Amino acid sequence: MLEEDYEVAGAISGVQATTFIGKKRPDLILLDYEMPVCDGKMTLEMIRADEDMKDIPVIFLTAVNDKANIEAVLKLKPAGYFLKPVVKDRLFAEIEKVLERV
Repeated sequence: MLEEDYEVAGAISGVQATTFIGKKRPDLILLDYEMPVCDGKMTLEMIRADEDMKDIPVIFLTAVNDKANIEAVLKLKPAGYFLKPVVKDRLFAEIEKVLERV
């Protein structure tokens, strides 16, 4: 859905994502909550703890919709939190809004 308008790179785990981010800094990270090894919350904690990555905006795009997990993630101040299946127009509008601030 995003590849027509943006340069997109994917990672299957939080560890793989943080390694990639260290090599090529993205303008924005779309992050799922459910990933192998370390989940999205742990991945965002690692991103926020790293001086070179901490200011990269992160939008969660996930099926995890229970209150406790959402509240835990929101404490880390992501740029957004979208539940799957996502409405394309809403996601694109949020991405554009976030990228304007970068």
